[in-house]
Amino acid sequence: MKRNTRIALAASSALALALPAFAGTIAHEDRMEMAAVAHAAITPTRAVKIAENGGGRAYGYGMEATHHGDWYEVDVLRGGAKLDLRIDPTTGKVLGSSAAQGEDAHGAHALDGSKLTFGEAIAQAERVGHGPALEASAAGHGAKAHVDVDIIQNHGQRIAHYRISMHDAKIQSVMTGTDS
Repeated sequence: MKRNTRIALAASSALALALPAFAGTIAHEDRMEMAAVAHAAITPTRAVKIAENGGGRAYGYGMEATHHGDWYEVDVLRGGAKLDLRIDPTTGKVLGSSAAQGEDAHGAHALDGSKLTFGEAIAQAERVGHGPALEASAAGHGAKAHVDVDIIQNHGQRIAHYRISMHDAKIQSVMTGTDS
């Protein structure tokens, strides 16, 4: 009996700790990035196209906003190299690049043989979600390849999560968002 009570208490504690995470508040860092996307002259899909101009294929995107400035980060697979390109959101100029590492290196081959480009998947989520993309990443392989896209909605009051199938070019799911 004591063992079952301890298990029940542990489960209750874990649930109590997890519930605030599901409550859906938007983090301060996300708010800064959302504001940067909203004020950017260059759209997210345009930033992806700019990053691909030098050759290669994008597979990851996000806005970085700091007190020192803002820039788009676009992960590109170019000639077998996984690169992280920084794009100025005002001018579209490539500010620099470095080797993609860690989380930024994942998903580089998820889009092999896909019917859509990464930029097209983002554009589709933006149309359906009625807002600009905050971030996007490719994952899966073959028929399970997809792009997860976070869309800013309601003038920055909500982030909605979309999954675009790269196999059949359809939205597979719309996940609940995070509210302010």
